[in-house]
Amino acid sequence: MDFAIADKTVAKVAVLLSVYQNDKELPLYLSIKSILNQSYRELAMLILIDGFVSTNISNLINLLGKSDRRIIILKREKNEGLASAMNTLIDFALVTYPNLEYIARMDSDDVSKLNRIELQKYFLDSNKNIDVLGGGCREFGIYNKIIYKYECDHDIKKNIIRMTPFIHPTVMFNISIFKKGLRYPVNTVLSEDLSFWLLLCLQGYRFHNLKMVLLDYRITESTLKRRVGLTKACSEFYERVRFILIRRERFLKNVLYILGHFIIRLMPVLIVKKLYSILR
Repeated sequence: MDFAIADKTVAKVAVLLSVYQNDKELPLYLSIKSILNQSYRELAMLILIDGFVSTNISNLINLLGKSDRRIIILKREKNEGLASAMNTLIDFALVTYPNLEYIARMDSDDVSKLNRIELQKYFLDSNKNIDVLGGGCREFGIYNKIIYKYECDHDIKKNIIRMTPFIHPTVMFNISIFKKGLRYPVNTVLSEDLSFWLLLCLQGYRFHNLKMVLLDYRITESTLKRRVGLTKACSEFYERVRFILIRRERFLKNVLYILGHFIIRLMPVLIVKKLYSILR
């Protein structure tokens, strides 16, 4: 692991971002700038270059890192996947920022609203019983929709098999989750976010979603292609079945939801594209 030299300023919030070979320069630039331009300033942005990236992407990240000392850049030669990338950044944040209170997620092709971090930190400061906080998004690209998730902990968990509880790049975690040793599961395939939400649910952590748009969420053909296929279908099927066998709540209804998710993951992208436009 190669740790680039960067300013280790005191930060209350660390925003995590992993970058990959297929990421594009302009969306990545807009994503990073949307964090650097946040109304809340006491943050660090931790970027992990996970494996090979183009020279243009590497130069862009280094240039932005030189322009803002809140950026820390980590690099590794081999792409080890999203879960491993998040865990590496979490471990780094814990040892680097002793006053850290929250960890936020970000994706390389989305754009955070400029008051996102301020809104989430204020809510979590005011609601100490909440451990994971997400929010709504405005989809752009293929679709142009406002998407919200269930707000309160009870409703989120009641529907956790039917509907993914969070829009993952809107999420902010209380640091206590990670100080207790929890990390993203690395033994899953293409379902690390779902697996982590289910794990946190089983361990009694409390969820909430803000009923406000925190992020512009890019949806492309590539996005949809990543959401379908036998490998992803089987991985999510396993995670959901394991969860309902432990919880044993709303069993029959949840089995039907699981089968529905499985079938959709196996459909051609063109059909999934139509279904998304109708059902969401």
